[in-house]
Amino acid sequence: MDILRNSIITLLTIIIISSVASSTPIDSTWDLLHAVEDRDGERFLDMMSESIRIQIESSYQQLRELVVENPGLVETMLRESGTGLTTWDLEWMTAEELVSRMLEGLYLPPLENIISEEAFLRGRNAEVVFTWHSGYSLSLQLSWEDSSWKITGSPFLEQLF
Repeated sequence: MDILRNSIITLLTIIIISSVASSTPIDSTWDLLHAVEDRDGERFLDMMSESIRIQIESSYQQLRELVVENPGLVETMLRESGTGLTTWDLEWMTAEELVSRMLEGLYLPPLENIISEEAFLRGRNAEVVFTWHSGYSLSLQLSWEDSSWKITGSPFLEQLF
């Protein structure tokens, strides 16, 4: 029985180590780009660092509170955002659903046109730069949190939030 238990523990250890080792800042950036391409707000938020996620969710809550205080202002803001959302939509949406809708209005060149990916590591932090054939480039800052690389900043995020 001990041999079987030790074999299982060894196998699980190898699986855990290999899954962590295969997660690089570049892998995480690809995951984020696929979340954007798929308009997957939940996966997008899962890629964010805790502080960024809290900031996004806090902004969402403030927007919902502002609907009660000044629905006309929020309606104007939503109209200008180009998302097609209304104040009524906000009553029933989660933060993930709102992010999904915001991602619909975001344009990224096709992912198959990426020609280079570079990662610059500094301890538990990284900067990743992806460049497309057209010359467009995307820069993201990441940090190692909770056993994975999480997005901590980018001009790309500033466009959304």
